Amino acid sequence: MATEEVPRIGVFVCHCGHNIAGTVDVERVAEIAAHYPNVEFATHFMFMCSDSGQQLIRDKIEEFSLNRVVVASCSPRMHEPTFRRVVEEADVNRYCFEQVNLREHVSWCHMREPEAATEKAIDLIRMSVARAALLVPLEVKTVSVEPHTLVVGGGVAGLRAAIDIDSRGFKVTLVEREPELGGNLAKLSTLYQGNEKASDVIERMVLAARISENLTIMTDSEVVDVEGYIGNFDVTVKNNATDKTEKLRVGAIIVATGFQSWVPEGIPPYGMSLDVITLAQLEEMKRDDKLLCPSTGKPPKKVMFIGCVGSRQPGVQGHEHCSRYCCTAMVKAAADITEITDEVLILYDDIRTFGKGHEEVHRSAHEKFVMFSKFDRTKPAKTTVADGALSVKWRDILAGDNLEFHPDLLVLVTAMIPPEGVEKVSQLFSLTRSADGFFNEEHIKLAPLTTHTAGVMIAGAAQSAKDSTDSTTQASGAAAKAASLMARGEVEIESTVAHVLEELCSSCHTCATACPYGAISFDTSKKPEIAVVTEAECHGCGTCAAGCPSSAIIMRHSTDEQITAMVEAFLMPPPVMGGGDS
Repeated sequence: MATEEVPRIGVFVCHCGHNIAGTVDVERVAEIAAHYPNVEFATHFMFMCSDSGQQLIRDKIEEFSLNRVVVASCSPRMHEPTFRRVVEEADVNRYCFEQVNLREHVSWCHMREPEAATEKAIDLIRMSVARAALLVPLEVKTVSVEPHTLVVGGGVAGLRAAIDIDSRGFKVTLVEREPELGGNLAKLSTLYQGNEKASDVIERMVLAARISENLTIMTDSEVVDVEGYIGNFDVTVKNNATDKTEKLRVGAIIVATGFQSWVPEGIPPYGMSLDVITLAQLEEMKRDDKLLCPSTGKPPKKVMFIGCVGSRQPGVQGHEHCSRYCCTAMVKAAADITEITDEVLILYDDIRTFGKGHEEVHRSAHEKFVMFSKFDRTKPAKTTVADGALSVKWRDILAGDNLEFHPDLLVLVTAMIPPEGVEKVSQLFSLTRSADGFFNEEHIKLAPLTTHTAGVMIAGAAQSAKDSTDSTTQASGAAAKAASLMARGEVEIESTVAHVLEELCSSCHTCATACPYGAISFDTSKKPEIAVVTEAECHGCGTCAAGCPSSAIIMRHSTDEQITAMVEAFLMPPPVMGGGDS
């Protein structure tokens, strides 16, 4: 889509310290870029994202009356918002800015090919200049934000998030599908570090939640429908006890659905004896002060733990991810029961007590004479039962010996996995999932709390396997995100969305079927009905435009003309104006 405004383009090439300039000849790249059509100014600078680099862009926009800006630097993920803000401060529309990724796409992946990397950088900038010439200003749009947050999940993460939001004076509704709050933490005995009772921690949080003025708790309930977009979600909650539903309008959503401990049903040695239990079951025994052998009802004298059961084990019966909490939890449980047992043995693949204060827990177990033995992952321990007695045989790969132990109680330390119903939650909130089944964050480093569904945050073990410390930390972060959203009162929505050309729409409904976000509906007041894009729900993925047989949908900021111009600039480079070569 062309614009009546004559393009005046500025190109700014970043050294990124040694990250780009160590491979790419940035001076040559900038020199050639200066001679491309519509380019009024081109330069290179050590750090474009620095204060001085930003000021350079502002100054040159004013000096050369630039109305388009191309910055060749690092990933747009990192600094596109920065540079968009800079050009806006110089009275250039943010959508008249184009960023080229020379770091991840060129220098880092071609660090041993400097000449080829430089040529690739020249090609990418030439393509971006061609696209920039066709960019048009877009209106920056906003939507109001309902000052009300929905928290899904009443475990430690959900409680922490809800209490934090309430403390900031905003309304919050917490929905928990179980009759009681507390989640998995309520099933534990004591926590590491500090040896504090888990029940005491949960009771304090539940009390704080129940006396909160702005916090509504809905237990034995679950979300059954979600519509709308950031700032204006319409949520339907069903009470499982009464089958009654209630509709809520919320501005933000925090998903804190937690985890469940894997139970290796049908997989030996689980099920071979009543005295083979999981760590989760042992914790419940400890919590209730009933650490007894299920077969005899007597306290165990010999206890054996086997780690990584179902964790770090690819295949149908296992999970590839490390569950992270297990090692410290196993070592802590083993140390706790030394006071009432004669022998405690831990059979491990690896010990990863990684967190703050966790190594002290590991050291404490050694001091209490817990025995440790490393098994061969390729030759797991073999468990047999004879006359009701357990026997475990394995090879200790450090000592090089074949060993045997006869535990009264065998504890399997199993994986942390997503809870039942995670597929339904994923569909309700349009969340993607990683290979381990947990929900994906927007970006593992740059946006670990938000998701690709704007206005929906994740916290705690809903995002990945983790312990209660990390869960509450992440929950407080998600609460801060939600509170800042509500405090603003309104939020900008992306303008790079789909747009329907009504005169071309044939009402075939292909776009609505293709849209993964449910952003397209139909205006039935017109005959024939016309597709309508709810821009706040559109993610600009382009699926609808690609599928439309009538070419009735265009993608703003990614029009056919703009993309074609990039392809042509690569395949048929324009003549370099004013000298230089390409």
